[in-house]
Amino acid sequence: MAAFSSNIESKVEAVKEELRTDPNLARAKHYARVIPEKFPSAAKQYLLDKLPIAQWLPRYSPSWLVSDFMGGLTIGVMLIPQGLSYAKIATIPIEHGLYSSWLPAAIAVFLGTSKDLSTGPTSLMGLLTSEIVADLKSEYSPVDIAAATAFFVGIYGLVIGLLGLGFLLDYISIPILTGFISATALTIGFGQVGSLVGLDNTPSTVFAIIGDVLRRLPKWDGPTSGIGFGTIAILFLLEKIGKKWGKRHFMIQYVASSRAIIVLVIFTLISYLVNKDRDELLWAISKVDTNGIAQPKAHDSTLLTKVAARAIAPFVAASLEHQAVARAFGRKNHYTVDQTQEFNYLGVTNLVNSFFGAMPVGGAMSRTAVNSECNVRSPLNGVVTAGFIILTIYVFSPALYWLPKSTLAAIIIMAVIHLFGPFILIYRYYRISIADYIAFNVAFFVTIFVGSEYGIASAAGWAVVWTLLRSAFTKAQISTNSGSGSRMNTSRPFTRAGAAETENVGITIPEDTVVVAFQDSVFYPNAQRTKTQILESIQLVYPSVQNPNYRADTARSWSVAGERRLERLRKERNITMKDMPLSVVVWDFTMVPFIDVTGVTALAELKDDTRRQLGNFVEIRMVNMAPGVVKRFERAKWQLADVDGPQNEGADIIYPSLERAVWDDREPLKEGLKGVVTEKI
Repeated sequence: MAAFSSNIESKVEAVKEELRTDPNLARAKHYARVIPEKFPSAAKQYLLDKLPIAQWLPRYSPSWLVSDFMGGLTIGVMLIPQGLSYAKIATIPIEHGLYSSWLPAAIAVFLGTSKDLSTGPTSLMGLLTSEIVADLKSEYSPVDIAAATAFFVGIYGLVIGLLGLGFLLDYISIPILTGFISATALTIGFGQVGSLVGLDNTPSTVFAIIGDVLRRLPKWDGPTSGIGFGTIAILFLLEKIGKKWGKRHFMIQYVASSRAIIVLVIFTLISYLVNKDRDELLWAISKVDTNGIAQPKAHDSTLLTKVAARAIAPFVAASLEHQAVARAFGRKNHYTVDQTQEFNYLGVTNLVNSFFGAMPVGGAMSRTAVNSECNVRSPLNGVVTAGFIILTIYVFSPALYWLPKSTLAAIIIMAVIHLFGPFILIYRYYRISIADYIAFNVAFFVTIFVGSEYGIASAAGWAVVWTLLRSAFTKAQISTNSGSGSRMNTSRPFTRAGAAETENVGITIPEDTVVVAFQDSVFYPNAQRTKTQILESIQLVYPSVQNPNYRADTARSWSVAGERRLERLRKERNITMKDMPLSVVVWDFTMVPFIDVTGVTALAELKDDTRRQLGNFVEIRMVNMAPGVVKRFERAKWQLADVDGPQNEGADIIYPSLERAVWDDREPLKEGLKGVVTEKI
């Protein structure tokens, strides 16, 4: 009996020990203790992150009002012809392009994290919406279908944003996006040729349109063709004038940027004067009919079930375009864009907009570029944009009744012609990575011949398959000890960028040096996150340096989100900044067997951002680069030089060992640091 009792006790003790050492239970206990303590402050920070205006408005300077007003007015003027044109692509009444344009600008003031980004109707959203409309228009009105699509684009955006799932879209690489947008640009452009020359019932596919239009050449309508090609000529001329002389005077640049509204006014006036007293119109007109802002309307539940799956493609396209444009101009103008919050903004905008009869919307490159050129200082410019659109809906829209359809077609053609990827870029994909080149072609040709939804899905499928194959067949590099080498003792450990703890690497690391050891291939699923993580980790430790090569950095910035995040992380992690500036960053490629176009682009951005924010004198040194990785850099025209070979000015140096990369030739760095001014952010 005693033995039995002892056996039971031992088993009970064993169970207790298992429970005591169980890592999952320990983790649960930790969270149960920490969450109640940190919830109030975390909830406050979460709400502040979701309402960016609360962070930048207190810093707003009255001197910014003029720039914001001019930028907002310019975008409002641009949105009139673009909204009408892109609604035409979506095959909905074109006045709904105006209804789709005012709310995104207004909501951006409160929820947007980009001062430059202009959200509204785009040609890409118009094409994807038109495909859904074409399939369901026999059962529902085009406006209801487009609004239901916008509703689900908003729902998906909020789900991705609130759950922090934006990384899923990283699996759509840059070449795939380029191929998809290039194909849609061709489809949209050729789809307007019939309206441009006065032909009805043209086919829907690119090559069928070309054959049909050429076969019916004798039936082209003369007056309609004159209006259409005249519009193209003026748009082309104003664009060239802006490129050649726009930088000399603001007014020239403003006129060139507003060329679409200029031709709209000119040919609408001509159309009115020619057709007002005619019983039979000389050419087709748009007959815009607005009665103020559309009344909110609930969606049909049956229609929503039919649109739910079809809305995934517009959401993916809108998100990729929106995020790419926001990041590009954030980098250009030196401020931080919160990718997760941009999903929330995109979601709220489309969700609310859908109840007003709007089509799906997203960020537009052309309008954002103009907004940036206007030197807007904050998202407050959206108030002016929204106000001008509303004024147009109530006051100016009756004049748009006489707008020629061929003028709208010409505006669309000239807008999308720039979306086609330049041939030099496509050739660069071929030179850098044949897999990326194939992905581009899959996205392009499937979109052209089958459809946009299948185009982006098939290209993403190819990318996933290629990634799995490449991961499965990676060859390990096996090394043996020669018997003559020895390992140095570490006198000072260093923190790897992104690591939670210090790691012993067997060499001494100077105070002004950071070693970044990449742990995997640098390619499209991880490139952007890797770049952001490395830069942030370095900024947590080293002070920023006033850089004369980037004058924009010396101006007062409207955005403080990036600075406050760094301050918060330093407090949370008990990090004390160093008193000396950064001098050397060593990129250790030992664990990097592969890099693609997106990876090379991200590292180029990392190099530029490091020097812009931490000093133009910072040296980037590379070590243990595989021959295949070196070739990818060289194909991308990245200047590299071997430390023991000839070296061109501006080239980044490749070292054979980590120790040599860390310590080699440090005297010139000391000279470069003389007179440097640092500031702790």
